[in-house]
Amino acid sequence: MVVIRRERDGALLVSAYSGPEAGPFHRPLGGHVEFGEYADRTVRRELVEEIGQQITDVQPLGVLENIFRWQGSLEHEIVFVFRARFADPAAYEISEQRIRDAADEWTTVIWRPAGAHSPPFYPDGIQGLADQAEA
Repeated sequence: MVVIRRERDGALLVSAYSGPEAGPFHRPLGGHVEFGEYADRTVRRELVEEIGQQITDVQPLGVLENIFRWQGSLEHEIVFVFRARFADPAAYEISEQRIRDAADEWTTVIWRPAGAHSPPFYPDGIQGLADQAEA
């Protein structure tokens, strides 16, 4: 996952889910590491696939372990979290968009306002890491 913060207002780039599987929630963009791929390369690839944007200044923030229910199954993931910036400053002006490679219609990419407490921000612990990205 990658934490991208908009400097002018501190908002965080997130995928916003509001579908039938769960109540609305936010989470940073990112995806699954492919075999033979380093995690920092994953977030670079995923941002191009998901929203068509290149990122730069990719730096590790931490690792989170997340156990959750999804589509009736218990899931378990290890999440590498990075911070980064958009290579193109114009990307910070995009207000909302669909994820290009998503099959569902319930997920959009938005800017989560700084200090927002709702909807939930997953995985647990991500807000603390995102707060470190301010420093």
